[in-house]
Amino acid sequence: RVWIVLAAAALGICLAGEPLTDLLRYDRAAIAQGELWRLLTAHLTHLSLNHAILNLAALALTAYVSDGRIPLWHQSLCWLWLFAFTGVLLYLTSPDLSYYVGLSGALHGALIVAIAFSPYYSRLVRFGTLAVISAKIVWEQSPFYDDMANADFLGGRVETRAHLYGALAGVLWVAVLMAWKHYEQRQRQH
Repeated sequence: RVWIVLAAAALGICLAGEPLTDLLRYDRAAIAQGELWRLLTAHLTHLSLNHAILNLAALALTAYVSDGRIPLWHQSLCWLWLFAFTGVLLYLTSPDLSYYVGLSGALHGALIVAIAFSPYYSRLVRFGTLAVISAKIVWEQSPFYDDMANADFLGGRVETRAHLYGALAGVLWVAVLMAWKHYEQRQRQH
């Protein structure tokens, strides 16, 4: 399963230490010099073991919520989209951001995708979850949010723009899939 591979990769990179993290993290200067893999691999790197464990707990929650019948290729493509969209948007819109690590941006999108298509929850629970995620992201973008509140525990500041971009990537994924399903249904009716 994709979930296990992501968890193992994130934990392995974290335990391997700083040299591997430095090679794989989002590094604006290195990306500008052609190291484009960093736009994807940054999401598997973390500030600390605490940071990795928090993200892995959120990954486990997202895996629990998701529909286990979704094909492996579809899950892999979704994660690739979430990583790429978040990394590219950070690069294009955040010139002040020199370094970035963490799975949480893509996780925001993954949770949106998981809950949107989960057969285990009512429409009310799905919309409630989307409302909570949306409210959290709005709060994080406001002047009332302190991105340094957990810095000692995590090993650095929370990059809330990654949460916003990951959520946007998830919403776009859901919108395209729903539009495609609607199109297929209309084609079958004709």
